[in-house]
Amino acid sequence: MKRTILLTTMALVGACCLAQPASKKIYIPEDLRRMNLQADTSQWSFKRSAQTDDLIFMWERGFGQDVSNPPMLEGKPMAFNLNNLIDCVQSFYTFFRDTLAFAKPGSKADQYKMMVMVMYSLDGTAYGGTYDNFIGSLWVAPNRIQDTKMNCMAHELGHSFQLQIPADSVGDAWGGSGFFEMTSQWMLWQVNPDWLTDENFHFEAFKKLTHKAYLHLENIYHSPYVIQWWSDLHGRKSIAELYRQGKIGEDPVLTYMRLYGLSQEEFNREMLRGYQHLVNFDFKHARKETRQYACTFNTELTHGDGSYRAGGGYRPKDFPEEYGFNAILLDSLVDIQKPVEIEVRGVSNLHALTGITTDDEEIYSDIDAEHFAVPEGKTLKHLYLIVMGAPEKHYMIPMPTEENPEPPKAELETFPYEFWVNNK
Repeated sequence: MKRTILLTTMALVGACCLAQPASKKIYIPEDLRRMNLQADTSQWSFKRSAQTDDLIFMWERGFGQDVSNPPMLEGKPMAFNLNNLIDCVQSFYTFFRDTLAFAKPGSKADQYKMMVMVMYSLDGTAYGGTYDNFIGSLWVAPNRIQDTKMNCMAHELGHSFQLQIPADSVGDAWGGSGFFEMTSQWMLWQVNPDWLTDENFHFEAFKKLTHKAYLHLENIYHSPYVIQWWSDLHGRKSIAELYRQGKIGEDPVLTYMRLYGLSQEEFNREMLRGYQHLVNFDFKHARKETRQYACTFNTELTHGDGSYRAGGGYRPKDFPEEYGFNAILLDSLVDIQKPVEIEVRGVSNLHALTGITTDDEEIYSDIDAEHFAVPEGKTLKHLYLIVMGAPEKHYMIPMPTEENPEPPKAELETFPYEFWVNNK
C-alpha cells in the first residue's frame, strides 16, 4: 500500500519568506521520501521553499538560498524573480479553480497544496501534471520563467488542473489527448488576453493550417479557438466539465456531442458557426486585444478544373479535412457592397458567409446560403466565405500515449470542392 506522508509545518528560508498558511497540507511525493527535506544539502529542501495558501514553491540545491543571484550553470545565468513567480502562479491558480472550475469542492486540492518545482537545469522544457497521480504539480527551469507575464507557467499549471480531475477520480479525461494542449493554451489566453501578440507565431502557423482536421496534432498548440467558441456557448466552466465527463474510448468531440445531445449534423453546423465568428474574433473574450488579428485569414486559391460543372470556378490550394476550414476573402473577387451569389459544389462540405462592416459589426449568413446582401445603411469592409469539411461520421485521430508513443498514422479525409461567386 502506498503511504501518504504529510508535512504540516515548514521553515521558510531564502529569497522570499512568507507567513505560513495554516490550512492546507504538503504532500510528500514518492521520489522525495528518501531525502531529508529539512537538510539544506538535499536536492530538494524545505529550507529552499516558499508557499502561499494554495501552493508550495521549491528550488533545487544548485540555486542556493538566493535565487536572484545563484551560481551560473555552464556559463548561463540561472536567476529568476521568485516574488513575481509566486504572485503570477497564485493568480493563475485562483482563476483556474474559481472562474474556470477545474477543481470543485472535494478535490484533493482543497486539502493539499499544488507543487511548483524549479529545477537547476538548462532544460528548456516545462512540465505540468501531478505528483503520483495525487496532487497537481509542475516542473520548470529558469529559462522558461524569465518573462514577467509567466505565460509558460499559466500553460503548465493548466495541465496540473486538467490532470487533477483524474487524480480526484471524478473523470477519465479521455486517458490523454492533444486537446490538453489546446486547453492549456486556452487557459493561458483567459489569464492573458494579449496571448495572440505574445505568442504570435502560433497564430501565424494556424492561419496556414486551418484546413487541418480539428484535434490534428499539427494544430494542438496553435488553436484554442473552438474551445473559446464552446465557452461562449456554454460558459467558461463548461470546459472543465467536459474533462470531468470525458471517457476512455471517446475523444473530446464525442464527449461534447454526448454531453449536449448533438447529432453529427448538428455538431458540424455548430463548428461552422464558430468559424464564422472566428474570422473577426467575435468572441466574448479578448475582443479589444484581437482587433489587429481580425480579418487576417485568407486562403490561397487556384482555378477549378471543371470537375463539378463546365467553366471551372475556384478551389483552395488545400482542401479541408474533418472540421478543418478555408476562410476565403472575397473582397477581390466581387463587389462586396452589391448582392452576391455563391455556389459551392463538393462532397460533404458546409459553407457560410461572414460580412464585417466598417463599424466592425458582423453579418452572418445562413449555413449553405446561396445569396448575401449588405443590409441597408451598412458598408462592408470585408466579406468571407467559410467552407468546412463536414464528415458524416466522426473519426477519432489516434493520439500518442505512454504505452503507444507512436500511434498509427491518422487516416484523414479531405473534402474537395469548387465555388463560384458573382454579383447579381
